[in-house]
Amino acid sequence: MADRYKELVRETTGHYIGPMPIEIFLDDFLPWNPDTPENYKAAEIPASRINMLKSMAGAAEAKSCQKFVDAFSEWPSNAAAIAGADNSYIKCPISFHDTHSKRDPSCGKMGMDITVYDEERADRIPTASDFSKSEGFVELKPKENYDAFIDEPRQSLAAQARANATDPGASAVSEGGDDASVQPSNGTPAPTESEIPTPTPSYPFENASSKGVETRGQLAAYNAVIMGVQYRSHVFSTLVCGTFVRFMRWDRSSAIVTRRFDYTQKPEILFRFYQRLAQLTDRQRGVDPTVTLPTEEEDKTARGKFVDYASELWYGQTESFHNEQGKISELSLLKMTFAGDAYIIPAPVYHEGFLSPFGRSTRRGIVMRVSDNRVLYLKDYWREDSALTLKESEIYERLALHNVENVAEMAAGGDVDGMQTIGHQYAGAAWVHWITPLRIRALHAHRILLLTLGRDLLTFPTAKSLVKCVADGMKGHQMAYEKARILHRDISVGNIMMKIRPTDDSPIAGFLIDWDHCVVLDLIPPGGLLQRRILRTGTWQFISANLVENPRAEHTVLDDRESALFVLAYAALRHLEHDLSLMKLNDLLEVFDVYFYQEGHLDEGGSRKRTAIIAGSFANVNFSIPEMHELFAELCSTFAIRYTNPPSKSTARRRRNAEREELERQLEEVKYNNGLARLNDDSWLHTTLSDIADDMPERGKDEFDRVDNTIQTKITVKPSNKLKRTGELTSADCNYALIRVIKKSKGFDGQAVQQVTSDCMN
Repeated sequence: MADRYKELVRETTGHYIGPMPIEIFLDDFLPWNPDTPENYKAAEIPASRINMLKSMAGAAEAKSCQKFVDAFSEWPSNAAAIAGADNSYIKCPISFHDTHSKRDPSCGKMGMDITVYDEERADRIPTASDFSKSEGFVELKPKENYDAFIDEPRQSLAAQARANATDPGASAVSEGGDDASVQPSNGTPAPTESEIPTPTPSYPFENASSKGVETRGQLAAYNAVIMGVQYRSHVFSTLVCGTFVRFMRWDRSSAIVTRRFDYTQKPEILFRFYQRLAQLTDRQRGVDPTVTLPTEEEDKTARGKFVDYASELWYGQTESFHNEQGKISELSLLKMTFAGDAYIIPAPVYHEGFLSPFGRSTRRGIVMRVSDNRVLYLKDYWREDSALTLKESEIYERLALHNVENVAEMAAGGDVDGMQTIGHQYAGAAWVHWITPLRIRALHAHRILLLTLGRDLLTFPTAKSLVKCVADGMKGHQMAYEKARILHRDISVGNIMMKIRPTDDSPIAGFLIDWDHCVVLDLIPPGGLLQRRILRTGTWQFISANLVENPRAEHTVLDDRESALFVLAYAALRHLEHDLSLMKLNDLLEVFDVYFYQEGHLDEGGSRKRTAIIAGSFANVNFSIPEMHELFAELCSTFAIRYTNPPSKSTARRRRNAEREELERQLEEVKYNNGLARLNDDSWLHTTLSDIADDMPERGKDEFDRVDNTIQTKITVKPSNKLKRTGELTSADCNYALIRVIKKSKGFDGQAVQQVTSDCMN
């Protein structure tokens, strides 16, 4: 998980807004509500609580957690009791629980130090960390240098740290400002160079030290999971490092972080924070009020409906992922009210994608409309708010208006009232520390309900169905481009779906979904680039060779068409029989994932995709279905035209045998021109795919082409008998292990190969 935290830090760099003055944070995000009585606001904080909180300083983690819980036990309920009998203004009766050693088994075994629960919202108060019920958390770190943030970069920090270690009488001065205080040194060893708080070059508020990175990655993961497994607009959390405290407000665009304060000097700030939190409404705390619990009858009816679709892999993932989600009978169900109707929906189930706090956070799956018990498809995500971007619901309306085929039919769609991000409103505040300006997007919760039901493309039963569905999807893509003037810009295995077939005799058909990255060409001003959003769009594995090498290039219709080639290659290499060895398959699959990162620049993919197209790498694979060779030969040779220069007349004249070489050049020129004509033919791609699909053999009801070449296989390398005593491995042992991988998995298994390689090297 430590490596994942580091990756999260890289992903989230430039998304932290701070240090916000604490007074502004409390007034803007946790205001006193009109019905909150004055005697509650001014309730005296008992000295016993303050002393318990202060005694936490310097204690070990386990004792610190318990002391914090003891200090806040029945707070702020105690303050409400002081205010009088009527406590209707308390909207969130919170309780604090020491969960530092009690991890959440349903969320990657992560665990919060202190979990804050709303006693009214939770049907039960868990004894362990439970991200699905958490109202927030407190993360406790033993020392100041674990802080994820730096209020005022100090040039003398390293020297001061060393002075503290060598001179027990020295003192460390806290960050400047109103919260300045003096901390006596305890003569502990100085932190190493990697542990000394160090500003990130472009974003000095972010601590780039090893401890700072570790803490920031952990905070990002925990807040992301809370927002991922719940329906929320934002969440509050607290960070304690040594004797210093920060409050944080996280939403899908950014985290707003306060200036730190010393709780041993100003403990009342911490107590007032939770007093304010308790009297906030659901919406003020970020809870989506449109999502509640269904009745028993609604729950029972929905489960009966969902069972009919369970085998159709509704979660938009591969079969193994779907199986991990558990049976329909084990899923928790929720009730969502939207656009005048109520829907029963499965509660979000944790997966690793939930670890990213900022972005679209797309969730999708089947739902049941309560009014008629009809099953529909829900897409719930955070869309970018831009004057030049139509809402996806409006895109579906435009597609229907122009009678575009092979796209889903929408039942309802639109923004969710009151669910939007606010970070962009604060990114330019005078108190924000930055060198490179923060580019925070404005996002709004958006929902789409589709009548057209489909299943994941990667669950295709036959090669014919795979090619046919991609052909249909690309035909819909072309019609949208020509008739509705819409360019999709995110062709991927997740966005081309197979229609659910009512009967086995129903024709195979595909359709295109997910228009949230598209552009409406009529809205682009003359001479304006299509890239008018802050971030590059598309799914990395399927972005064209042109765009992964040139991330700032204009995204055109040819890039979308080329993405269809990578969709077919990705699906075929992973799920159709072929003769590639494990190592060769591994190498070829790297074409889809390779990228190069440089801070301050957009990721680039290098030349692997371009080389694969020009060399016809996918066509060179010997698939058991010969039509796949024909398919990839046609596609690679045509898209290669984008990356090759026309034959040069001057070349042949400088060589011997000029007449023969000129003839060869003319033949190459004809091939080039024919390829160029195909490339620019709007109907070439989907027509070619349809024709090849028609030539493929029909399969019987119980006949399948699909295999899994990527089965995860755990390999144990057994050393030769003569070496068992020493534990050494021979090359023969390693070869034996690799053969076992190939035979057992029949294809690529990167983890197994990595393990075998590691064992052999060690």
